[in-house]
Amino acid sequence: MRCDVSRRSFIWGGLATFGGVVLPSGAFGSRTPNMKLGVVSDVHISSRWRQELYLEKALRWFDAQGVDAVMAPGDLAQAGLISELEKFAAVWDKVFPGDKGADGRHVEKLFVTGNHDLDAWWTKGKDEWREKNVFNHADNAAKVWKRLFHKDWQLIWKKEVKGYVFVGAQWPTKAAPPPVEAWFREHAGELAGARPFFYTQHAHPKGTCGDGKISHDRGEATRALSPFPNAVAITGHSHQTIVDESSMWQGAFTSINAGCLRGGDNDRHGCGYDSTYPSYSSKKKLNKMKPLPAEEGRCGLLVDIFDDHLVVHRRSFEYDVPLGDDWCVALPAAAGGPFDPARQRKESAGPEFAPDAKVEVVRCAVTPKDIAGPALHGKPCVQVKIPHPRAPKPGSRVYDFDVKMLVDGKCAIRRLVLANGYNVPEAMSDRPSNCLFGVEEVPASGDVRFSVTPRNAFGVSGRTLVSSPLT
Repeated sequence: MRCDVSRRSFIWGGLATFGGVVLPSGAFGSRTPNMKLGVVSDVHISSRWRQELYLEKALRWFDAQGVDAVMAPGDLAQAGLISELEKFAAVWDKVFPGDKGADGRHVEKLFVTGNHDLDAWWTKGKDEWREKNVFNHADNAAKVWKRLFHKDWQLIWKKEVKGYVFVGAQWPTKAAPPPVEAWFREHAGELAGARPFFYTQHAHPKGTCGDGKISHDRGEATRALSPFPNAVAITGHSHQTIVDESSMWQGAFTSINAGCLRGGDNDRHGCGYDSTYPSYSSKKKLNKMKPLPAEEGRCGLLVDIFDDHLVVHRRSFEYDVPLGDDWCVALPAAAGGPFDPARQRKESAGPEFAPDAKVEVVRCAVTPKDIAGPALHGKPCVQVKIPHPRAPKPGSRVYDFDVKMLVDGKCAIRRLVLANGYNVPEAMSDRPSNCLFGVEEVPASGDVRFSVTPRNAFGVSGRTLVSSPLT
């Protein structure tokens, strides 16, 4: 999607295209944003991974872009340990000492916690140990937040940066659920109007960005924000790639998926191997395909803020290049606009295989190690080799494949598998994909074929390829 908008007065109809608004170059003039916001979510700093290296890379890039604030929508840490949050704070202080950028400008912290910061159920130890090590034990949160981030610990906070209001809510616990709906009712008069304000929490508001594919909250934020078409929610938690065009949503308000610095969680969300068994409890013994490289999904956002629109830049911090075309988002949100999911789905196109493309099916005495999941290690399989389809129009690149094993013309097994390279910059995504079947799943007789249908992020399909009979 090209992004040439800089003012509000345009017509939705003929000038809109899938994924955003396209206008003649210069139609809105060239203006400097009123504010620049960096967004990096789900960092998951721990003692096992070198996540602080990617956090520093992201923050230094934000600094080079001249951001006025950095938003972190939760899961700063992996295991809810104070030592992990100390690493996060140390990287911040290294890049923005005294909360100042390299040119001396003030850079505001806009941080909230996620489940990994607060729930910490995976850490075991006596109370004495937890008091010294666990962020959310007793009154540690208030003390540690103040010491590390120099901000008072609040379940819901409100800040103003360069004239724009930002509101953040911490991850809810049984002991301290943030009263999000009550807070917005109380402050409604301060937030009403056309000027955008921004809200962050860890989980996506229910029914908004990526709906149906990824995890959301229970609906509190959606109910709280729906009266405000000028509200912009920026959230994480799902680890869903921001290559996915459904990461930008507009309905009663605007909702944006912030992506994930740790990398895509493709073992849960449309897993790249065998979505018949998507749960954590069963994946190790049942999944047939190896997960796609999660590290390739490290990403974040740079948001240029104007009074009447946003320009959202998607960034790969694995490859240090844009992840896709910028999103141009008119504000306030309006029904039926370019980022309405029904409209995006309708105006998108299914990915298309080349006219001479073929699905190849081979029997393997031993499943290749580079694609074998735990269920097929050292075992025979039937491998379905899938060519990479092209995107016929912007925003329509392949997201996954609907693969069916057809026995005498009827579907016996259906699997959805992510396209290899689904979460990388499009120029790097031209890779063949695979779908594996154990030999015990394939009938010994009958006409056995495999059909493959490419789909974009909205589930819109392109032409189906059907293999020759398996021999």
